Amino acid sequence: MGNLVNTLAFPRPMIAKAYYERDLMVRDDFLWLTTSKNEKIPAVFVKCRGDAQRLTLLYSHGNAEDLGLHLPYIDALSRALDVNVFSYEYVGYSLGRFEGQDPSEEGCIRSVDAAWKYLTDEKGISPKSIVIFGRSIGTGPSVDLASRTVPGSRHSPLDVAGVLLQSPIESGGRVAFGKMVSWIGYYADIFRNYEKIGNITAPVAIMHGTADEVVHVRNGQNLHELLKTPYKPLWIPGHGHNDMPEEGASATQRAS
Repeated sequence: MGNLVNTLAFPRPMIAKAYYERDLMVRDDFLWLTTSKNEKIPAVFVKCRGDAQRLTLLYSHGNAEDLGLHLPYIDALSRALDVNVFSYEYVGYSLGRFEGQDPSEEGCIRSVDAAWKYLTDEKGISPKSIVIFGRSIGTGPSVDLASRTVPGSRHSPLDVAGVLLQSPIESGGRVAFGKMVSWIGYYADIFRNYEKIGNITAPVAIMHGTADEVVHVRNGQNLHELLKTPYKPLWIPGHGHNDMPEEGASATQRAS
């Protein structure tokens, strides 16, 4: 089950390198991060206008997209909410493809750890000014990060201002095959959020479309029941996986 789950979980976009050189690498807020295994991954730090202390969203993107493809979204998110948005790439995605990297759960965890260390240890941003925000498969690294400490970091993700999960997965196996099969193939399953989410001490807001045919809303509902410090969830009637309305922005604000 492991190889099949990985195939379904990481359908990375296969886009020519010229696209990233033209639209991503030329940005003033583009930068490189280095993981604990010395892998280079790209990131973008979108900063809102003004000198006042702002919240920073640490964003983990969803399935079948990459950093280059969601640039308009994070730019709009920063403007709409007047927050900073830090979006990083997973090992094996976008520019990492051209370095021979392969995506995996472990690579995603190394990636989000590198993003955390950059924001807190290098840039000096307080965890209390950070909201961890994950969408779809991105809720895997987001829940993992928010549920623990980070080796080598002076700061703990347990102390963040909040966590926002949009269309979250219980686990990769449960989304693809259901709960029973995920138990049978337990050790091949990835992103077992149902095991970790109860360790998050920060407030958590979950939003999910009730008509989601990619990640069924019961994933979000089941995770909500496991929260230690829940916000009122946002179940959005009639909406699916890729047409979430602007109510998501208000959920982000509640998580802060």
